[in-house]
Amino acid sequence: MAESQMKNRIAEELKKAKGTGKDAAKATAEAAGRAAHAMAEEAGELGKKAADAAKQGISGLWKEAKDALEKKTEK
Repeated sequence: MAESQMKNRIAEELKKAKGTGKDAAKATAEAAGRAAHAMAEEAGELGKKAADAAKQGISGLWKEAKDALEKKTEK
């Protein structure tokens, strides 16, 4: 193979590799974006569940305190 042919072939292979690298980087970025979005949604759901649990706990404490105060008042 002549030197010019070898140079052309190397140049073509480098172009292919560069394009493949760009495709891989793009796919990785898209996958990372989807994963971040899914994690954000999951964090939001967990936050809602934690807030609901706290609200129920506070409501229960308030009810028990109110009942205890009413019992004390009755005596």
